[in-house]
Amino acid sequence: MIQRTAFFILIALHVVIGQSQTLFNATYDHFTSDIQANLYPWSGSSLTKCSPAGEVLRVFDKPAFGNISYVDAGVVKTLVFYRESGKIVLLDNTLSPIGNVLDLFKHDFSSITLAALSGNNRIILFDETNQDLYISDLNLTFVSKTHCNFPEEIAPFSLQCEPDHCIMLVDPQKGFFFFDQFGTFERQIPISGIQSAQLSGDNLIYLKDNTLYQYNRKRLELTQAIPSWVPNSKEIRKAGSWLFILDKDGILHSIQE
Repeated sequence: MIQRTAFFILIALHVVIGQSQTLFNATYDHFTSDIQANLYPWSGSSLTKCSPAGEVLRVFDKPAFGNISYVDAGVVKTLVFYRESGKIVLLDNTLSPIGNVLDLFKHDFSSITLAALSGNNRIILFDETNQDLYISDLNLTFVSKTHCNFPEEIAPFSLQCEPDHCIMLVDPQKGFFFFDQFGTFERQIPISGIQSAQLSGDNLIYLKDNTLYQYNRKRLELTQAIPSWVPNSKEIRKAGSWLFILDKDGILHSIQE
């Protein structure tokens, strides 16, 4: 229990002593982070890569593809998904494109709503209209397809993969849905009211009612919950010793253990 709660205890201590900070003068729609705690906030068609301290490192912008819908920052690649135009761009650590732009529409993926990277050089796609989870290679060549035949259709806002190839879909009202590396459904953890969520090893870190929760997905155990120090929190990410929160005004805040 000490190890599982240490993270939130440290957060609480830092809030008390006022060690949080506001990052950037700009505002953003959404953000994510990588394993090195670099930040990837985006707004419209522009994606920025920043250090955890807020130093802008790189900017990637392709207005011709429309607004960015989703970003997944992997260990060596970053995936940028444009839902409206059906485009996927893979970037390296300098936010320079790798290979050709991937066109979902030309590969008969006509209603993809989420896209993410898997640790075994796969791209995971979710089709909300048909309730299908696809696994493809980096050229969008079909590998497998799973139809999500749940009692009720799901409308996930997040698709994430762990290094052990666990795949997670997050529906704001129906909770967490887990699949193995082959796309086989394994488990649902029904939690409603989720605003933002992150899969971190065995733990789910999520935001609900302006409270930060940590839940062990293997033990099915809630290990801690504390109020957010940002009154109007929208999205949350933990990366290394850092915790980042985007508020509903688009401002990024950080705190370090």
